Amino acid sequence: MTEDLVRAGREALRFARSQMPVLDGIQREAARTRPLAGHRVSGCVHLTKETGVLVELLVAAGAEVAWTGGDEVSTQDEVAEALRAAGVQVFGRRGMTTAEVEQGIDDVLKAYPAGPTIVLDNGSRMIERVVRNRSAFPELVAATEKTTEGSRRVRELELDFPVVSVNDIVTKWEVDNTYGTGQSTVDGILRATGALLAGKRFVVAGFGHVGRGVAVRAAGLGARVIVTCRSNETAVRARLAGFEVLSPVKAAAQADFLCTATGYPDVVTGEQLDVLPSGAVLCNTGHSITEINLADLAERTAEVEQVRPHVARHHLRDGRYVDLLAGGGLVNLAAGEGNPSEVMDVTFANQALATLALGVGVPGAGVHEVTAEQDEDVARRKLAAMGIRIDEETAA
Repeated sequence: MTEDLVRAGREALRFARSQMPVLDGIQREAARTRPLAGHRVSGCVHLTKETGVLVELLVAAGAEVAWTGGDEVSTQDEVAEALRAAGVQVFGRRGMTTAEVEQGIDDVLKAYPAGPTIVLDNGSRMIERVVRNRSAFPELVAATEKTTEGSRRVRELELDFPVVSVNDIVTKWEVDNTYGTGQSTVDGILRATGALLAGKRFVVAGFGHVGRGVAVRAAGLGARVIVTCRSNETAVRARLAGFEVLSPVKAAAQADFLCTATGYPDVVTGEQLDVLPSGAVLCNTGHSITEINLADLAERTAEVEQVRPHVARHHLRDGRYVDLLAGGGLVNLAAGEGNPSEVMDVTFANQALATLALGVGVPGAGVHEVTAEQDEDVARRKLAAMGIRIDEETAA
């Protein structure tokens, strides 16, 4: 730990907090009531400065907190050091191997002798570990999950404790997934490559909330957007939104940029890699590093050249080359700064309120949705922070 790194982390947290008025207000309320007093929280969410503000809220609410970023490239080391200096157990660093990431998840679950009482997850990996070895976590009472893919996987588990899904709500879908990740993904691509998007053929794999956001942002910069979809329903939505819709192979054959945004593994395999034009840029903004099959890419690669900090040029055996961004990890977090603080203010407000409620009362086992009342409450808080009212003021 260095004082310079701790100081930089504290400055980053202070800056993020200044743009997260909803979460800051919830923290002031929680600091008075301390609903998490006596709780031990283990968290696995990308450790950015915005996540750091959430961690500070949990501590202010009375919890002991242990945390890991759960990703190879998303941890901001200065934020991690600032939190360690404040007494939070932090596992992981920026630039970990996949094996080290998995070890960090194990470590954060073992951070307390009796295990955590509440888990905050991002992709269900901690929750799945708890379910597989339930006897090792006798005092765990509840968990929250904040991602689309994680919520889907949790619903497939046999749970004897409650899990609150904080993904399937309007304020998360629209603000975070569509507007936040859409913007931060394009930002990460531009920071990594310095490329001009106008006039380029930009393929988006997936047209869920994230894919839609990326497609809209790329089109706004003049790209010729092509969408590939896993289902007929999303293909209809993409077409009616004005985007060309093609099969994965046909789209890849035209791509100047190919960005995966699905949350599923093996979205790009050898089949697409074999038809990519030479010079194509390949990146991922979905949930996992597995969306691009890196083994298939390595099999076709004769030599790798690091041409920019986040750009690995794969010279293929047939003479073409493909530029892989951020090692196939999340380009918005690796090459950019992730979603804007104002966006994560809304997402983490939902996760914070759900977690604080678990400190007061625990529902029955199984997956629980965030209520429409909380969704509306977070939207109201955000509007108030923006100085907007949609109701008529009552005359005195």
